[in-house]
Amino acid sequence: MRLATNLDRIHGAGAELVAVSVDDDVRQAGMAQRWGLDAVRFVSDPGGEAILGPLDLFDPEDRGGIALPGMILVAPDGTEAYRYIGRDYADRTNDREIWPALDGLHLGPVDPPTWVSDVEVHADLDGFFRPVEFRTFFFGNQVGANAVAQRLGPDTEAGQVALEHVGMSKDSLRAWKEWRARTR
Repeated sequence: MRLATNLDRIHGAGAELVAVSVDDDVRQAGMAQRWGLDAVRFVSDPGGEAILGPLDLFDPEDRGGIALPGMILVAPDGTEAYRYIGRDYADRTNDREIWPALDGLHLGPVDPPTWVSDVEVHADLDGFFRPVEFRTFFFGNQVGANAVAQRLGPDTEAGQVALEHVGMSKDSLRAWKEWRARTR
């Protein structure tokens, strides 16, 4: 969501946003459709075998196998210009860290791709966020993580992790507000 609200900046810097998950093609298409993300390329990697596993972005122990949150910026020559891998499904970095690496590649702008799926999407897809749930989820995360950070103490390692989660939640809520303004 946070990167998706920066698509103009991403394409202007010569990159594309690719979202890879273990979800099947129907869930991928449903996510793109529900969120209006036709300029994001969605890729399904069931079992994490083709993409996620080789990039160390797959946890086979969590929920029978799930992708770890991550951001990898690949330069045109195939080398990694930036890498972040979350510790678990809830560990997401703020997006500010990727911009210096992307800008440092000095690429020319690209036309936004249009991702289209020929998969039929059913209206009752369960198990992923509907836009109406996003704000409530991340606001609850922010408040809960803040309470945990205060109890643990901000000077402890665990307190710092909780404060990182507060920051991620705030960044997600800012992105949500921007996304809503664009899609109304």
